[in-house]
Amino acid sequence: MRKHILFYLTMVAAFAAACQSENAKDPEPDTDNGGIIISASFEAPASTRTTLSDGGEVLWSAGDAFALLSATSRDKFTIVSGEGTGSAEFSGSISGAGPYYALYPYSEECSIENGNLNFKLPQTQYITNPGSFDPNSAPALAAMDDPAAPAQFKNLCGILELKLCGSSMKVSAIDIIDNSGKALWGDCSLALDGKEGTDGQTMSVTGGSSCLHLEMTKAISLLAATEKAFCAVVPAGSFPNGFSIKVYDENGALCSAATATSKTLSINRSIITKMEKYKLDNLSESADSLGRGYYKDVFMDGGYYLTHRTTLPVTSYLGWTMEYISSSEKAVLRDVINGDDVDPNGALLYPDGEPRFRMIYVNGGKSIEHGEGLGSTGRSRITTFVKKGGAYVGTCAGAILACKGVDSEKTTSELINIWAGHVYHTGMSDTETDLTVVKDCPLLKYYDFGGDKLIKSVRHNGGVYMSQTDYTPPSSTEILLKYKNANSKSEGKVACWAYKPGKIGGRRVLIGSHPEGVTSGERRDLFAAMCRYATDGNGFAESKATLAKGSLRHMNQSSEEYAPIGDGQYHFFTVNIPEGATDIRIYLQSEYSGNLFLALRKAGSAWLTDADYLLVQPGASKTLRLDTLQAGDWSLSVFCPDLPKASVSNGRYNYSGNTIPVKGVEYSIKVDWN
Repeated sequence: MRKHILFYLTMVAAFAAACQSENAKDPEPDTDNGGIIISASFEAPASTRTTLSDGGEVLWSAGDAFALLSATSRDKFTIVSGEGTGSAEFSGSISGAGPYYALYPYSEECSIENGNLNFKLPQTQYITNPGSFDPNSAPALAAMDDPAAPAQFKNLCGILELKLCGSSMKVSAIDIIDNSGKALWGDCSLALDGKEGTDGQTMSVTGGSSCLHLEMTKAISLLAATEKAFCAVVPAGSFPNGFSIKVYDENGALCSAATATSKTLSINRSIITKMEKYKLDNLSESADSLGRGYYKDVFMDGGYYLTHRTTLPVTSYLGWTMEYISSSEKAVLRDVINGDDVDPNGALLYPDGEPRFRMIYVNGGKSIEHGEGLGSTGRSRITTFVKKGGAYVGTCAGAILACKGVDSEKTTSELINIWAGHVYHTGMSDTETDLTVVKDCPLLKYYDFGGDKLIKSVRHNGGVYMSQTDYTPPSSTEILLKYKNANSKSEGKVACWAYKPGKIGGRRVLIGSHPEGVTSGERRDLFAAMCRYATDGNGFAESKATLAKGSLRHMNQSSEEYAPIGDGQYHFFTVNIPEGATDIRIYLQSEYSGNLFLALRKAGSAWLTDADYLLVQPGASKTLRLDTLQAGDWSLSVFCPDLPKASVSNGRYNYSGNTIPVKGVEYSIKVDWN
């Protein structure tokens, strides 16, 4: 015998009375497990159901189900008609005695224990279309003493609606972070005290975190001027200190971030909290953590006595950014590498001596003359760049420049000596040579070079091979390629090699030939593999200090530990939070008129992409305030997103616009708690 019961959600009084009148005619349900049909509609204004029509009406979807709970039972009711409408019928059976509570959506993990309704809010909500909600993330509850009597189905959470626009962005995911640290997902416990489904309900969320993840089932393209809505189901009372968002592109890389810090913002039950339209700035951060925290990817040295190249095919091939010097003037070389009035640190280095580019590529030409042109200061700048974790790739003269000595000279003072080995000239000029890829060569993880481990017709013009006999190469040197069909002096000798000493220093990849100018095929892939292997060996960023409780640290000196921050750079610090600490405050203070961002993370470095908490609103001074934090070490970072305008003249890149971060932005940082 099938029974028919009407469930509805706080409708207008006239409609409610009509429903009660109709329901009074329904027969009493059987006490056996016979089939029951329940009609269900939504609370008005509906805000947390499965699908929104263009007019804002909430509609049931195919596959919807809810749990009918008692202290001893959990029964599943599944939609049987009414998909795509605001009122649908559900079928199921009743196995326990009342009182009853109907919870949408159905879950095997919901239950009633000790006067509390227990269920879960998921960490990930799936979004199909702009303006829609995840059908499995919007809980609603109906309480009833008698399953034959009318019941009121009420929403337990509220909605945050983001209105986002931006150019050239495809959104695959959005993280929403509560700046107060309140949990947005996890294990929910709702007191069944008659206040459930009202503004006075008591609901706690534990075991999750303050970061909620919205996953698009298909990437959604943003428009430059017209906003698109992204909606998240969140517990009532969320965001007393505002929230931050992180937006990811179709490749999973962070493409933008924003922070709203309105102190009046608070989510109410069964209400859509609509934010103002926000235009996202492009804030691209590599999905690979080794590629983060640099001004640009590649600096190409084609200066004094080197080939004055202005393009490098591998950068467009790999999608990398680049700047260069292409000038025969010694003074220009020294201004760029050693520093000038606009950039006193030199193009390669940040104010604290950390690498500003991910990699330096040094062209062919005349190594001794170029080394002399750099001078001791310029050579020291490159040495610091590599020892601090920057990658180095050199072809021909660029390879020689990195060495300790060449030919009969045991030590050559004009060379940089970042690879303390020795090379000999091959005696071949203006020709080509084949190169064989050695067994288990790490370059093979990037390209297979046709599968025969042979790269043909690589240009060679006065290059070198690595000495393995007269001078023993440094330990940790890796042999990558050897000469084939070369002259008798260099046949079978090492043509390309790599070196990385320890965790901090960057990898050096050197070759005696010239694959750098090729635009396609295996020779281009060879140079691309060399660059990728070099940058995969970038050094790791280290914490500058552990911040003491209540101590204001000024970053305004010339020493590495207290230096200002540069353009596109991160500064990392460690904070040790003790057990029982409350009201944690992190203060970032600066008189800089531009932007500085703040990020905090428990496990690993606090990159924007991975941060547990972040403040990225405009301005340089910020305060992050959290009720509590898990005890232990936390990574804290300061990030400068501001970059100068860069243009080419006189064979070099020149900076204009906001050049303060090029010199370095001064700031102070402080952490305190009760």
